[in-house]
Amino acid sequence: MTATQFVPKQAVVPERTIGRRRLNRVKLNVFLDLLLTAVFVIEMEKHFTGLALHELLGLLFAAAFIVHIVLHWDWIVNITRTFFRKLLHESRFNYVLNILLFADMAFVTISGILISRTLGLNLSLGEDFRRTLQTLHMVGSELALIIVALHVAVHWKWIKVNGARYLLGWLPGRREQPHQG
Repeated sequence: MTATQFVPKQAVVPERTIGRRRLNRVKLNVFLDLLLTAVFVIEMEKHFTGLALHELLGLLFAAAFIVHIVLHWDWIVNITRTFFRKLLHESRFNYVLNILLFADMAFVTISGILISRTLGLNLSLGEDFRRTLQTLHMVGSELALIIVALHVAVHWKWIKVNGARYLLGWLPGRREQPHQG
């Protein structure tokens, strides 16, 4: 067996039928990733939105992030099962990177909820603990920026191909041209 036999094929995504319409999972992923990117960029600087909207967008991001994980659950299960077998190094790196991203996003989300001032939780946290948690929340957010950048770099080919197909495909004259060279 070759190493590629253990790697799930991402290029062939089965379409699911919902009612009479087929769900194009790749297209759904493109638009969900676009939403995640937009919210992530806005979230990185709460001065753009103010604290209340920053906290609400954080909850929206967490929900969209969970949907993203659910859409990729088959990949997660397959790579988890085959992690110590002959996997491509890229798949292992991607898996570890995704685990780090998940852990960091979970921490940033939970710490954000705990230090929230506008969601109405009014947790009785000591001021020293609140300040420490705020600092860790900011450090976790900065770490997320680095991990997300690596995640985008790993998936750049997929982003480029599917972004062009689903986001720019409506432009007139935007047809794939055969490579001449």
